[in-house]
Amino acid sequence: MALQSIYTSHGGEQHVRQWCRDRLSAWATPHEVSTLETSLGVTTVVTAGQGPAVVLLAGTNFCAATMLEVADALAPTRQVILADLPGQPGLSSSQRPRRERVTAYGRWTEEVMKKAVSGPAVLVGHSLGAAVALATTPGPHLAGLVLVSPAGLSRARLTPAVLRATLPWIAAPSPARSRALLNLMSGQAPHSAGTDQNLVEWMTLVARHTRTSLAPPPLPGPLLRRWAGTPVLVATGTQDCFYPLARIAGSARALLGTEAIALPGVGHLGPHEDPALLTALLDRLDTHRE
Repeated sequence: MALQSIYTSHGGEQHVRQWCRDRLSAWATPHEVSTLETSLGVTTVVTAGQGPAVVLLAGTNFCAATMLEVADALAPTRQVILADLPGQPGLSSSQRPRRERVTAYGRWTEEVMKKAVSGPAVLVGHSLGAAVALATTPGPHLAGLVLVSPAGLSRARLTPAVLRATLPWIAAPSPARSRALLNLMSGQAPHSAGTDQNLVEWMTLVARHTRTSLAPPPLPGPLLRRWAGTPVLVATGTQDCFYPLARIAGSARALLGTEAIALPGVGHLGPHEDPALLTALLDRLDTHRE
């Protein structure tokens, strides 16, 4: 399987990775950083908290170092395992599978869970991370899925407003353009992701030094129907610019056997807009499993 690096230069790669290391070093929450050898190369895993295990897979262009506030909201009652996807900006391998990408990520997720989790865990995926979660194989090691603004159920909606914000961000990156893109992807939750200076800085680095990936296409129906019998919760923001409720509800119902939940006032970056969001969704999944 042919692989390509996501970084445009060695110096740019080092800049991105150092940003991640600095964020993790400054993180006050007790945590461990470890590396795993996988079929997609070296994978970095960050673990914090105690309690039932939750494996968290971030969306396109995000990683463990950008999810620390989310982890802080979960860590008091959960063991949080954040795994950086190879081929996305972060501390894992820079190599991105060129073909059958989501399938390769599904196998990778199984490897990570076998090596990093001691018992059954809930797999939480945001955006691209949700498609990766859906591509893995169900089994007793998985206590359930929580999918937020999920890719994999439909094609992403690309409106003129999205293109007006995205194309300048890629062509001529700047903090102002990163902030505009983050604001577009946010809703009216407690705060817009565009007000988070760390995320603005991160998105500017990503645009300057990496080759961003496109949203994956919908996963095949037979792959999704394998989740029958596993507790699955699907949720998306009422202001999600990529995966609004009308776009994913039918597939969630027909292929996963679950009704998608509308999150009022939330955009595509729900976990960043309201870090307590995932805690509430996990509590809801726990209730369904009882």
